[in-house]
Amino acid sequence: MVVMNFSRGKNPLDATLWRCADFYRGPVKSPSYYMSSNYKSSNYNRVGKAKTFSTRRCGLALISTEDNSSSPNFQGRRGKDEKGICIIMIDEKMEMNVLKDMVLGKPAPLVSTFRLSYYSILNLMTRAEGQFTAEHVIRNSFHQFQYEKALPDIGKKVSKLEEEAAVLDASGEAEVTEYHKLHLEIAQVEKKMVAEIMRPERVLYFLQSGRLVKIRGSGKDWGWGVVVHVVNKTPAALGSMPAALASSCGSSYIVDTLLHCSFGSSDNGSRPKPCPPCPGEKGEMHVVPVQLPLISAVSKLRIAVPSDLRPTEARQSVLLAVQELEKRFPQGIPKLNPMKDMGIEEPGVVELVNQIEELEQKLFSHPLHKSQDEHQIRSFRRKSELNHEIQQLKSKMRDSQLQKFRIELRNRSRVLKKLGHIDADGVVQLKGRAACFIDTGDELLVTELMFNGTFNDLDHHQVAALASCFIPGDKSGKIDVTAVLVKPLQQLQDSARRIAEIQRECGLEVHVEEYVEAAVRPCLMNVIHLWSEGKSFKVVIEETDILEGSIIRLVRRLDEFLNQLKAAAHAVGEADLENKFAAASGSLRRGIMFANSLYL
Repeated sequence: MVVMNFSRGKNPLDATLWRCADFYRGPVKSPSYYMSSNYKSSNYNRVGKAKTFSTRRCGLALISTEDNSSSPNFQGRRGKDEKGICIIMIDEKMEMNVLKDMVLGKPAPLVSTFRLSYYSILNLMTRAEGQFTAEHVIRNSFHQFQYEKALPDIGKKVSKLEEEAAVLDASGEAEVTEYHKLHLEIAQVEKKMVAEIMRPERVLYFLQSGRLVKIRGSGKDWGWGVVVHVVNKTPAALGSMPAALASSCGSSYIVDTLLHCSFGSSDNGSRPKPCPPCPGEKGEMHVVPVQLPLISAVSKLRIAVPSDLRPTEARQSVLLAVQELEKRFPQGIPKLNPMKDMGIEEPGVVELVNQIEELEQKLFSHPLHKSQDEHQIRSFRRKSELNHEIQQLKSKMRDSQLQKFRIELRNRSRVLKKLGHIDADGVVQLKGRAACFIDTGDELLVTELMFNGTFNDLDHHQVAALASCFIPGDKSGKIDVTAVLVKPLQQLQDSARRIAEIQRECGLEVHVEEYVEAAVRPCLMNVIHLWSEGKSFKVVIEETDILEGSIIRLVRRLDEFLNQLKAAAHAVGEADLENKFAAASGSLRRGIMFANSLYL
């Protein structure tokens, strides 16, 4: 689907609508072109006269209810046009329920993603003057309000689950309890082992095309799928690296997997929300992007994957091959052994493998393992699941969300003390006052570079290039750092690694290499360095494969970031650094990068 807005008096079919999105250079294509994987647009472009809601960078996607309802708000030019025209064109067959959900569906609920950041903690300590503490802000936040508001609904759900558990058959409960306990113990140990073997440095070698993998996530068991391709996709907007992101090791790797999905795809193969087929449903195979942590098992087996997966027959042939393997191995498709197949010899992994083997022997020797009373076992399993869910919900009702924030606040305060931002009494020091001005990039990492002398040894062109590493943007497969930038980049990575290790020592869930990879983004160092030196736009865009619109957005954010660094240097009395940051900002502000209009 393509949604385009036009100013009053303009011809909607005018072929001069160039630069539709990401400064696309060339004539406007047909709507079907924008739905293809050849066109890569961001959500919409505010610069051109045509706004195109189309394919996301991660693959095909239909516009959301919010995009559909908000698109008419962008028509016309403010202060110049009395009204505008919004045209919605659909040139692909679309199911009626999908269209209804898009046009009439409810918008996504507003859910608070409040988190503690070093920037907010330091500013509270510096500027609140004792009137507000971090705990006061947390207690009165929208996040805490939503949490407390949800408590009555949780209580109703607990009552409903308790009623369901009370009517289930519990005969022979002692033996079934023991049997089910073995299952749970095996599942817990396997979960620990999967977390070890699914680390990227261990498992990526085995994720070749055709490898069978088991996918489980979001409460859905997809069963066995087939690997097509693996992509390393660095997260875009990470800010100051929240713990939830840093703890998700391997989340930057996307595994394109052929999965057995339920029917309902449109003719062009797009699917807003793929889901596994219902029991007894035949379904069809589709390529679904899967995050690496969602893989719960890796098989020893590989099958041949057709080179062209667009035809339905090619994908269905893969489904038949997987089903045939499941018939050949009724006890379960064989999995990779961490020691024998993957060559992992760490004592912790070896111990987990031995524990699983011991528990499986007990399970196979249990009287109920070959029992035909499946109804009794299913009833007990369901009752155990219900009781477990009830306990979790009751624990959630008892646990204070405020207490979790208190623990995180204490750990982050320890980090600030170790890095010298605050003293033992919680008084903000010179480094902390500088960090109070920085919210575009990682404030801890930036201030570390300011105070360890990294910026002092660079000219303002190198400063602009190095500062670009802090700005989130598109990932590039073409990264070639010039000689004058190699040493500053290495110093930046070393500082990021040290900060990550300190955070982990202070009790925060941070994976060191993940933090470094997410905090340091050198994709556009060369581009920024050349532009700062005065090279033309035509020359600099040849240094990268990132789209021109993305480059311009990044440069404008970089200018904002350099102004924050200038203010931070001024606050701590570093006049030389302040002038250097100002010069770096001034070297960027020229040409098309900062043009007020493309039509002047």
